[in-house]
Amino acid sequence: MSQENLYHRDYYLKDCEGFGEFLRTKGRKLSRRLAKCLALAAVKPLERVIDVGAGRGELALHAAFLGAVAVAVDPSREGLKLLGEAITAWETASRHTQERAPFSRSRPLPVLARGEALPLPASWANALFLSDVVEHLRAEELVKLLAECKRVLGRGGRLVIHTQPNRTLVQFTIPFLSYFSRLWGVALPRDLRTEMTPGSRGNYHPGEQSLGSLRTALLKTGFVIDELWLEGSYGVHRAFGEASFKRLLLRFFRQSLFLKKLLATQIFALAKKP
Repeated sequence: MSQENLYHRDYYLKDCEGFGEFLRTKGRKLSRRLAKCLALAAVKPLERVIDVGAGRGELALHAAFLGAVAVAVDPSREGLKLLGEAITAWETASRHTQERAPFSRSRPLPVLARGEALPLPASWANALFLSDVVEHLRAEELVKLLAECKRVLGRGGRLVIHTQPNRTLVQFTIPFLSYFSRLWGVALPRDLRTEMTPGSRGNYHPGEQSLGSLRTALLKTGFVIDELWLEGSYGVHRAFGEASFKRLLLRFFRQSLFLKKLLATQIFALAKKP
């Protein structure tokens, strides 16, 4: 299925994570996940920042608001149209409310392209986002994407990755627990994706990652990993419901990397070009 058929306007406004905040504020308020990615990048004024697989482009929007030179790259025309609408809405609102101009140096620049072939010079960027992108790519595409990200980052350039769901949770843990979950009063499907939105399954997610697979891909393409970790306790809550032992399990979950590998929902990575 083509990119345009998959990543249409309704996908970005009714399915893609953060759509609620975008609809309410036209991109001026970030979802919790996007706000965390922005904070992890520690964007400074005048830095050059690329949001690869930008979708609606909120990260590029806010990087530009912080004074960076920001580029939003995506193969979907519909996603980039929404970024253009958000830019216009923010500028219009600032004029009407006499707020400071949102983009004091430059607007975020939308670029229609795939991340595996970025139309940008080598060593151009200081920071690069891959927020909810890597799960949309097959293994060979991910390697090409990471190699291209490394090419356009300058020495010491920062890479921020977020991906969900954790493949170990949906592919191994939930199917295993589904055989026993009725013992503690939970009806757990073998495939947790059946409870997710359409954009979280099928053709949208051919490359869901585990902690190990993402580490392997980053090291294979020559990145230095500063930090790679798991977050999100939804898997624990969904699998164990109101079971009396869930509180104790959550305590161990927060302290145990092994339990996080099995039950966490989200993966974050901070890496850099050596």
